[in-house]
Amino acid sequence: MLLFTAATLLLRIASNAVLTRILPPYVFGVMGVIASAMVILTMLSDLGYASFVIRHERGDDPRFIDVTWTIRLGQSVLQAIAMALLAAPFAAMLGKDWLAHPIAICAPVFVLNALCPMSLLVAQRHGRVRMVGAIELGALIVQIGCNVGLVSVFMDYRALVVGLYAGALTRIAVAIILLRPMPRLSFERALATEFFGFSRIIMVSSILTLLITQADKVLFARLFAMPTFAVYAMATNMALSTQPFGRNYVQNYFFPLVSRVWREAPDTIAHTFYRGRGRAYRLLFAGFGFATGLAPVIFAILFDWRYEYGWVFMSVLMVRGALDLDSFIGSQTLMAMGFTATTLRANVLRLILFAAAVAGLFRLLGPIALPLALAIAEGGAAVYIGWLLHRRGIFKPRLHAAYAVIFVAAFVAGGAISMAAAPGKTIEGLARMGR
Repeated sequence: MLLFTAATLLLRIASNAVLTRILPPYVFGVMGVIASAMVILTMLSDLGYASFVIRHERGDDPRFIDVTWTIRLGQSVLQAIAMALLAAPFAAMLGKDWLAHPIAICAPVFVLNALCPMSLLVAQRHGRVRMVGAIELGALIVQIGCNVGLVSVFMDYRALVVGLYAGALTRIAVAIILLRPMPRLSFERALATEFFGFSRIIMVSSILTLLITQADKVLFARLFAMPTFAVYAMATNMALSTQPFGRNYVQNYFFPLVSRVWREAPDTIAHTFYRGRGRAYRLLFAGFGFATGLAPVIFAILFDWRYEYGWVFMSVLMVRGALDLDSFIGSQTLMAMGFTATTLRANVLRLILFAAAVAGLFRLLGPIALPLALAIAEGGAAVYIGWLLHRRGIFKPRLHAAYAVIFVAAFVAGGAISMAAAPGKTIEGLARMGR
């Protein structure tokens, strides 16, 4: 799984390095706004399909899969309609009416994503991470190929939008070929009632996640010019491109593992929690720390002068990513144990801390206060989830401290390289944030 994720990261980095030298910065600002609009609608209506299918005792039943897929397809149609109708009001809210058309033309992507068979989730349930990774990687390769191939035809956001559609269509086709035929429309009242009962807490939690994770981008797009937002969007993309290393590991391997252990041998859950993290998490924390310190060099190599100071945003967001790495695996463990409200409560705490940090730091620090507030909020959530795990006899302070030491040591190493290889870029980036 980590190899597929590494390949994905390298492809995204290479794609960004090429496209930022061909397309003007505003294009990436446009795509950042489109991505935020799609995430907002997704999180507002998140029903927790993956957790429901992977945890459920009927998760292998074709009838169960067909009913769940039918619900998801109906939801996606509503999402697409909502995005098309709300494109103009959303663009007006940002003070950039011309963004309405780019947002609206991406609405059908919701339906394409939902058409992908639910067998991808069944594959995750059974730990077939290589198959899932291969499908996602293949779709990404097609998307990036279209992006790069079309920039000579469309020297604007349209090249990236076409790539988005091409990737979604490829994902559907490859999933059908490798896993199973398309599911059938089906409905079962009892199962639908059970699903929506499960989803209520998930939806509220996701709405809070939405407020936290998208507020910085909406505020940035509202307060600053599109080229400036493009720098932040690129830094966000770079930081988020590392997130799948941890998220994919947890969703495709760890969560199915602890769900199975909790069903079959609950007394061993504490042992499984740390055994399941193992060497992979030590490597992940080292990688996150090193990338945080090396961010000035990364931006100096990959991007031209218009994006160079974006490394400051990336560094702060990488710290937030490392904290998320820890809190996410804890919340998923508690989810597997049946504590579905944990994420909701953690998100309430995140929202409070984020709002307080923005209010207290924005006037003093300016733009950097927005990603810094995200990191502070995630740190508070990580402490809260650690406390919940401790109450259930799972949390081991000494083992957790080791991850922090690994992160700091790797950060120092990366920072030393940055000061040696790109001292001017490092100092200039810090100075520019103060202006």
